[in-house]
Amino acid sequence: MLITKAINNNVVLAEDENGRELVLFGKGLGFRGAPSYIEDESAIQRSFRDVSPELYDALASLGDDVIIIASGIVDIARQELNCKLNPNLVFTIADHLQFAIERARDNKVIPNPLAEEVQFVYPREYDVGRRGVLLVKAIDEDVDFPDFEAAAIALHVVNAESLDEGGSEALSHNMGIVVKSTEVLEAVTDIIQRTLGIQIDRCSYGYARFITHMRFLISRLMNGEVEKSRNSSLFRQATHDFSDAYTCARSIDEYLRTKHGWKCSDEELLYLMMHINRLCPGR
Repeated sequence: MLITKAINNNVVLAEDENGRELVLFGKGLGFRGAPSYIEDESAIQRSFRDVSPELYDALASLGDDVIIIASGIVDIARQELNCKLNPNLVFTIADHLQFAIERARDNKVIPNPLAEEVQFVYPREYDVGRRGVLLVKAIDEDVDFPDFEAAAIALHVVNAESLDEGGSEALSHNMGIVVKSTEVLEAVTDIIQRTLGIQIDRCSYGYARFITHMRFLISRLMNGEVEKSRNSSLFRQATHDFSDAYTCARSIDEYLRTKHGWKCSDEELLYLMMHINRLCPGR
């Protein structure tokens, strides 16, 4: 494997036998200079493909520990979530952890106001974040790393799930979608509980399906993509057959319109009613 550039003492850019660029992490790799060949690949602790070139400069400032921790978190996420994750995730988490650990050491902890909402809306990703916090504490025992950092890690994971490809220029936009989705989902859940007088089981399969539907709906509404109404007769019938779910869907539509300037089509309201109805099977 050919080293093409040393980023720091332990991180280098390299090319494989097919000429594909990758980032390598391993103790002392950067001391070899560039260009140079790595004959003994056992020196490579981690390799990362398809990393955005826009992140290369940021890699130079990342400590070894945070790269190791972030790699462990991504390994957990891949295992537990069983989905494709953006290849930049290791380094966006590492960058966040580096600053978060520095703040914890300086006693400048900034609580995450969305911590409870993230735990409810993205329970699987939050569990990945919680295990990530434990990794930080295990590797760096001198830092009092706050438990609520699990929410920040979870949001990075959610953001990486929502990106199929692309570089860091999309990250802030998509993170904005994730954060807004978290706020909206919590508000919508409250509307359903209040309107229907029920307590939703947030661990249920029905709620998980509802959350998935809402995440895609919010993304479409934020991007100005609205489903055209193709089932008008079915929608009209559903408003009579499931009047409680229709009333609830209208309340949600009113909230989305007044608070965020989004308007759902009848098609979107129909799908929303179907998911709401699954949350209260006794009705």
